[in-house]
Amino acid sequence: MEITFVTGNKNKLREAEGILGITLDNFDMDVDEIQGLDPIVISEHKALQAWSQIKKPLFVLDQSVYIHCLNGFPGPLIKWFWEKVTLKKICEIANSFNDHQIRTETIITYYDGNDMKHFSGEITGTIPTEPRGNKGWGWDPIFIPDGYKETYSEIDPGEVLSLRSHKIALEKLRDFLKEKMD
Repeated sequence: MEITFVTGNKNKLREAEGILGITLDNFDMDVDEIQGLDPIVISEHKALQAWSQIKKPLFVLDQSVYIHCLNGFPGPLIKWFWEKVTLKKICEIANSFNDHQIRTETIITYYDGNDMKHFSGEITGTIPTEPRGNKGWGWDPIFIPDGYKETYSEIDPGEVLSLRSHKIALEKLRDFLKEKMD
């Protein structure tokens, strides 16, 4: 079964191929990412936009980050948030509230022109007092997964993959695809 991962993020593509155990077609497209607080609605919109262009089975992956001291903000508005607020500033905000709880959620939407399915994964953790580490990408320097003392950027990259919310969601997608092929 051929499936296309709609993403411009090569790190996510590489990780998805490793978890799914297949080589994915990749379609890098600019989508009109709607603004909203419901990650399912945003993900469905992206999947339908991609389908209108490629007309092949596909999936999109959307990440949300919920910072407790900001009442769950930025949630699915993460992309624009990180463009304006530095990782150091996030740590400072968490320090000022003395509230370091953070949660990441991944929503994968699969669409083949008929079936639309959603798969989710979630990881909770804490924000350190300052960004730490130099491995990884994105917000890895400010996410300490529950049960760890190190940020994603300080943990071995091979181990970090097993701790990401998108791994959980991708494993659910993998199981769905296996059933679909049987």
